[in-house]
Amino acid sequence: MSKRIFPVQNFTDEHFIAKLGLVSVQSRLDPQQSSSKRWTSQFMVDGVPYHLDGFAADFGRPRGIDTDTQIAIETLFHLQGCPSDDTLTVSAYELREACLMTDKGTNYLKLRESLMRLWRVGFIVQKAHYQPESPWGLYLNETLSLIARIRFWSAGAKKASRELDELVPAGKLVIQLSEPYAQSIRAGFTHTLNRELLASLEQPTARALYRLQQAHRHEDGRPLRVALTDWATACGITSTETDKIRRVLGAAHEELQANNYLDSIEVEGRGSAQVLNYHFRSAGSADPSLVRLLRDVGVSAVRAEQLAAAHPKQVELAVRYVQQRQKTNQVRSPGGLVADILTNPDKYVLPEAATAPVRVSVSPQRRPFEEEAKAEEAYRQRHQMLLQLEPQVQWEESKATLKLLLKSALSAQQFERLAERCQSGQLMAAELASGLSRATAQNQKEDVLKSLLELLK
Repeated sequence: MSKRIFPVQNFTDEHFIAKLGLVSVQSRLDPQQSSSKRWTSQFMVDGVPYHLDGFAADFGRPRGIDTDTQIAIETLFHLQGCPSDDTLTVSAYELREACLMTDKGTNYLKLRESLMRLWRVGFIVQKAHYQPESPWGLYLNETLSLIARIRFWSAGAKKASRELDELVPAGKLVIQLSEPYAQSIRAGFTHTLNRELLASLEQPTARALYRLQQAHRHEDGRPLRVALTDWATACGITSTETDKIRRVLGAAHEELQANNYLDSIEVEGRGSAQVLNYHFRSAGSADPSLVRLLRDVGVSAVRAEQLAAAHPKQVELAVRYVQQRQKTNQVRSPGGLVADILTNPDKYVLPEAATAPVRVSVSPQRRPFEEEAKAEEAYRQRHQMLLQLEPQVQWEESKATLKLLLKSALSAQQFERLAERCQSGQLMAAELASGLSRATAQNQKEDVLKSLLELLK
């Protein structure tokens, strides 16, 4: 065997980490199965082999919502300029918002559990280098982790298990990423994820599948071709039964098609020999919002795609006209009428009443909403600016707001302790003030106060 050392590609090149399928797309995994703690994934996508061993310890294999947490961490890390120390500093509230979770206490516990799974998991990634006509191969092995260290504030009953503690929404959350993971984010993979699409996908499985598909997707628009069993392994689906694999993927496929990401999925072969061909939607395809409008009035999926692509400027007007007709007359087939209006516009003279809302939507009546949007954007920018300030400056800028919001809830001694915690950086004053203001407006102030009082004991 030659003693020549083979050149190897860095594991963070070409978004390699994102292609590994580190997080299972399944929302639940059986904790009794050994594969929830220790597993091997060996699969091939478009002729490229992947091999990794996973070690998850007591928290279990990352799964389900952990994809949302991972994407949120990557997004916030990028928005903060990819700090050179590989460390993300946010509040638990900000991370939960970025995870697209609702603002309720149980989600802060779920977020903590998700962070623990991502922190404890480790991998050995392997790349093979073969010599022609030789029975031997060289294998480059590299250990990989995602998160090196987490510092967070939690609150819970004194006599309860600390594992049941929830993250404190306004508490500072420090997440130090591993060096390879941080480098992977700097390489730019997260730039290719569509945040609007992620927000519109309701299922964690669909979001996880989208992330994996986007990592393997060809830039030239070619379909992604992969064996069903290989894809199941890449997705972290534990079952080897093809029917179960298809069921896990089925709902996610439908949602990705409905949201204009996938155009179609072709299946070749039968049983374990099935091959998936993913066809992705091109940039010039129909607007998903127009397709949904047409679907809502009864137009079939395929027809809605065609009509929305061919008549994008007329769809809303036609739908509005038919909806007005339905208020005063029985319309036997709303979908058929909309389709006929769009394809045969000369047959119809739409009344002025139907067109008026279109003109009004760009008239001065829209200005209050524009002003509100401008005010909200100004507030958001100021809030982001405050979060970048030193803790002492943050406290001085937010003190008056906090005093107003907490004047009847905290004693003088408790407010002094709050000042100490904020000035030391243990709590983020700007985030606390923002969270209290939002909670007050939503009649949820008591929940925030409860966590804060526990923290100040």
